[in-house]
Amino acid sequence: MFKKIILAALVVASAVYAQINVGGRAAVNFGTLWGEKNEIDWGLGFNAGVNAKIGINEKLSFIPGLEIDLRRVSGEGYDYDSYTPIKVDITMAMWYLDVPLALRYSVNPQFFVDAGLYLGVLLSGEETDEAMGMSVSHDMGDYMESIDLGLLVGVGYNVMPNLDVNFRFALGLTETFDGGKGTKNMRLQLGATYWFM
Repeated sequence: MFKKIILAALVVASAVYAQINVGGRAAVNFGTLWGEKNEIDWGLGFNAGVNAKIGINEKLSFIPGLEIDLRRVSGEGYDYDSYTPIKVDITMAMWYLDVPLALRYSVNPQFFVDAGLYLGVLLSGEETDEAMGMSVSHDMGDYMESIDLGLLVGVGYNVMPNLDVNFRFALGLTETFDGGKGTKNMRLQLGATYWFM
């Protein structure tokens, strides 16, 4: 009897293990801030990290991840020199540690749809102002919210058994800056995941 229980436990454990894949993911970000009175332009960034794929059934999988994410946005502002307005180009670089949590539905063996949430933890934020050939940078981390929570949706395609390409849209639901300035993160991502386990 004891041998049968051990054998059954090994079969279940091997079946569960066979349904878990681990892979490396890299993506290009194209992001901005959205919300009230927003005049922020899009900026180019990237993210990279590891994802897991935990099979629930033939069609459905849970895809958690841990990724480092550089988000860049840009805009314009004005400063004054002896009452003369000077145009200032503003660029913000924000580093986050992202935890995407998505459900993946496989429409067929190649095509899939992702939907879920992401949690971003702010690592640093820096603003660079450029005007009249001069550049000044300063830390913005103290003025930003430390947590970014948002929705995540996407589509993808299995190019090979171990390689996925996907397009994701991430829409922030929480304020980016302290004090509720009415802006939230928004990103488009084009990425690939190589499943090595």
